[in-house]
Amino acid sequence: RQWYRKNLKSKIFVLVFAASILLIGVIFSGISKKEPVTITQSDSIELLTIDEKIKRAEIIVVGEVKSTLPSHWLAPEGKDSRKASPEDVFESGGLFTDSIISINQLLKGDYEKPVLRVRAFVGEIEQVRWVNTSQPSYTPGHKYLLFLKNDTGPTAGIEPGHFMSINSASAVYEIVNGKAISKDDEWVFEDLITYIQNALQSSQ
Repeated sequence: RQWYRKNLKSKIFVLVFAASILLIGVIFSGISKKEPVTITQSDSIELLTIDEKIKRAEIIVVGEVKSTLPSHWLAPEGKDSRKASPEDVFESGGLFTDSIISINQLLKGDYEKPVLRVRAFVGEIEQVRWVNTSQPSYTPGHKYLLFLKNDTGPTAGIEPGHFMSINSASAVYEIVNGKAISKDDEWVFEDLITYIQNALQSSQ
C-alpha cells in the first residue's frame, strides 16, 4: 500500500509538472506572436453613372466567390516575397489579394472559362494588414455583379490572367436579398440585369 501511494504521488507530480510546462509554453507563444501592423489607405473614387460603368467594363459577370487566395506584395527582385516588414509593404505600394469567382452569367465580353480571378488591393500577411476603404472585398459564398477590366498596372505580371474592378468598390455590386448594392449605388437585381442587357443591345 505504501508503494502504491508513493507511485501515485510520483505520477501526480509528473502530470502537474507537465501541465505547468505546457502552460508556460502557451503563455510565451502568445507573447512572442505579434499582431500585424494595420496600414489604412483611402483613395478617391470617380463618380460614374451606370451607363459609364457598362461602357468602360471589358467584361460584366455575375458570379459567386469560391475562395480567397493568400495576399501578395510587389517584392523587389531578390527579396523573399514571404517575408515583408511594414516598411517594405508601404514602399512597394501595398498588398493585394485575389479571389476565385465562379461565373453564373456573362453579360458582356468574351470569356470562355467557368471561373475567373479577381484582384483587390487589400490583404494581410504575417506582419502587415493592408486596409483600403475604397477597395471591394470579396467574401467566399457571396454573389456579386462585377464590372471588370484586365489589370495592366505594376501587379499585372504577378499571377497573370486576373481582372480588377473598373472603379474600385463602386463597380462591384453584392447581391443581397434580391438587390444589387455597390458603394454608391443600389438596384433591384433583376432590374439591373435588364438595364445592362438593354444598354448593350442598343449600343450594337
